Amino acid sequence: MIELRPRQVKAIHDIRAAYQAGYIAPLLRAATGFGKTATAINMIAAAVAKGRRVWFLAHLKEINHDTARRLAAENLPFGYIMAGQLSDRRKPIQVAMVQTAVRRLDRLEPPDLILVDEAHLAVAPTYQEIFRWAKAGPKFYEPGGAKLLSLTATAVRLDGRGLNEIADVIVETCSTQDLIDEGLLAPIRYYAPKSEDLAGIKTRGGDFAQDELARIMDKPKITGSAVAEYRKVAHGRPAVAFCVSIEHAQHVAEEFRAAGYRAVAISGESDPTERDAALSGLQDGRLDVVCNCALWVAGVDAPAVACIIMLAPTQSLTKYLQSIGRGLRTHPGKDCCVVLDHAGNLGRHGPPAAVREWSLEATEKKKGAKKSEVPVKTCPSCFAVVHSAATDCGCGHHFVTEGRKLEEVEGELQAVDLTAARVEQRREQGRAQTEADLVALGRARGMKRPELWARHVIRARHAKEARV
Repeated sequence: MIELRPRQVKAIHDIRAAYQAGYIAPLLRAATGFGKTATAINMIAAAVAKGRRVWFLAHLKEINHDTARRLAAENLPFGYIMAGQLSDRRKPIQVAMVQTAVRRLDRLEPPDLILVDEAHLAVAPTYQEIFRWAKAGPKFYEPGGAKLLSLTATAVRLDGRGLNEIADVIVETCSTQDLIDEGLLAPIRYYAPKSEDLAGIKTRGGDFAQDELARIMDKPKITGSAVAEYRKVAHGRPAVAFCVSIEHAQHVAEEFRAAGYRAVAISGESDPTERDAALSGLQDGRLDVVCNCALWVAGVDAPAVACIIMLAPTQSLTKYLQSIGRGLRTHPGKDCCVVLDHAGNLGRHGPPAAVREWSLEATEKKKGAKKSEVPVKTCPSCFAVVHSAATDCGCGHHFVTEGRKLEEVEGELQAVDLTAARVEQRREQGRAQTEADLVALGRARGMKRPELWARHVIRARHAKEARV
């Protein structure tokens, strides 16, 4: 069996303690690189040894194939609930694709335990239908129903929906910085644009005028040339560029190729063989840069990646942290992960390794806010979860996509002292004692919905105080 690190052993102990205390759906919150899959494999093996039936449920084929590979390495008996894969319902472990499983419930036997990866997506109707069928989770659990174990690095959703819909307690582990300090993740070298100049913004009631601040901060734009900055500070590092659209990814890849780099563009619409070839190309050195849209935010294990190029402004903390996480795995000869943040996401979310407070509680979504930025969307016809870049669902539904324009401005990225930035950010947040103080701080940082963030921080503080 996989030899677990002390933190993973403690996580399993804490999860079991939660079940023994009467919880039926704990959520394991662990930073990217913690080893959530290895921890899950250990718990799956223990459950099977007790005669339990277990599902591992995810929304991406990359996640499920990686889990299947690890199960096979441990000689654990598993079958697939996944299109294009031979199924064997007799096996005690089922590696299940949520889109496939929800269509086959009438032919399947409910498991005793369901593990859900990337669980911040599990409020979607497809997951909820599976939980209802299995009598699992806070909303649907009944005696004899399945226990639920959720796994995620980011226990938060941009749309404000609470993860208390799928979990009843957070089992916390450690921060990204803890793993960096222990040598389990690569250090981060961060480059970002200069902060926005707010000198000309009027004040009202002692704070920035919200309409003028929005005019400055809400412009979707990228600063500097992706190729020039890569050549200057990350030349030779296998890189992944996160782009806003398929056309944008293709354009950026063309620019890299014109500069002599080996680059390709992929998206949720790419053939699986193209996606696999792009991943293996980064790993074995055949490619320098992969430009992608709506892919590789999660479910991809590519330790050789040593540069993340952020060309997509995002208000999603999940997308921000998960994207950077693709480059944090350690690898022979890799001294650090270079982050080229052309989109100014550092100013929206703070240092990627900062300690954050998490809560299961919902937060009220601001009126007129846009839908959550997650790498998937739900088909309104069959409720299947598909990549957000997909134009058509397998059921025949055609998605009408909205174009997104970026303003490109000249400029150079500057190195950021993440340690100093992290300390100052925590000090600022600590000094903000009231919700009004936090809202003002969020506005000063350029957050699009500071009210939502402020409520989240206040509720997380209350939850922390209640645990003490």
